[in-house]
Amino acid sequence: MPNYCPECGKELISPNAEICPHCGVRLKEIVINRRSPVLAAILSFFISGLGQIYNGQFGKGIAYFIIYMFCFLSLFFLIGFLLIPLWWLIGIVDAYVSATRINAGEDASKFINT
Repeated sequence: MPNYCPECGKELISPNAEICPHCGVRLKEIVINRRSPVLAAILSFFISGLGQIYNGQFGKGIAYFIIYMFCFLSLFFLIGFLLIPLWWLIGIVDAYVSATRINAGEDASKFINT
């Protein structure tokens, strides 16, 4: 049974086509894996980097966790008292913003803390 484009009416080459090759109309909706910005922020609140991992940014989440551990080790030099809360807040905000941008359809691999 042939499939036809609902826009131009021409026969589609493949029944699984996402775009009509004749008129360029998108035939299927793009499915975006939605992320909850609030949940991402809450996860980063408890464990630095966990919100990024939830957002699908595994490498970024691991990096956040490792940097947080270095900040924790810097407590011995007293600068950790400034670095830990600062990096912790940056991680929470980044997880929230990243989830929001992912939901907007942006490519998560193209942004780091922007």
